[in-house]
Amino acid sequence: MTLDLGQWIVIGFCAALIIGYIHGYYYNCKKAEKILSWLRPGLEKWGKVTAGEKLAGMATGGRLAVSQSMAPFRRIEAIYLLEPRENLLFWLFHRLQGRRDELVLKITLPKASRTEIEVKRHGRSDFTTPVKNGSEQIKVFLERHGRAVFHLALRRGQPNLFVQAHLPELMSEPAEAFLTALQGLA
Repeated sequence: MTLDLGQWIVIGFCAALIIGYIHGYYYNCKKAEKILSWLRPGLEKWGKVTAGEKLAGMATGGRLAVSQSMAPFRRIEAIYLLEPRENLLFWLFHRLQGRRDELVLKITLPKASRTEIEVKRHGRSDFTTPVKNGSEQIKVFLERHGRAVFHLALRRGQPNLFVQAHLPELMSEPAEAFLTALQGLA
């Protein structure tokens, strides 16, 4: 039995997908270990950190939480989402959307915020919602971390403080520095 060119192309494409899956899986495992070793010490400053858990479903990443954290935070939930490197087609689509590895922080404060402020940024453009006068802490925070942060919300409801940021930019400094900067918003 001989294979024609079309069959060889299909076999080659499937082999590329299998090799890509194996490489992406191991790369994401190493990346998750690196993120955990960066994130855990930063969270430990605020209290006892959970053992951590993988995310359910198709998402690649994990979750850590500090249930009874020290002031000014009551609870911190940190979720890191990794690019879907295991599936080359999904990874390419993810990249074309401008998405990368990201960190999501859901922080509950002892007291609800008096004001509600939400700022978002799409891609590398400026934030879609300008920060109003009287929000100096947010302006200062975004001047320092605005390159990494693309969504920041201070709310009356829980979680009171919601942050989404690109991990590669955040990991250039210790996680403790970023969380300490968030303390100023509480």
